[in-house]
Amino acid sequence: MSIELGGFLGLAALMIGLFAWLRQDVSNLCKEVNDLRKEVNDDIKQLRQEISELRQRMAHLEGLLEGLREAITRRVA
Repeated sequence: MSIELGGFLGLAALMIGLFAWLRQDVSNLCKEVNDLRKEVNDDIKQLRQEISELRQRMAHLEGLLEGLREAITRRVA
């Protein structure tokens, strides 16, 4: 009977240890995922900023090209 109890207690201790290890591992994984998510969000914000700046530059160039086109067509006509 004591051998069965010892085996049961040994398995119980092993299972508790494994669950504690698994919980810690999942917690670490969640932290890593959150850190990665923050990095990705920062990268997306930076890309949006750069796209916004490019839109402004494109609008400026479109204005210059429109003015150039008008200057050329007026001279030709």
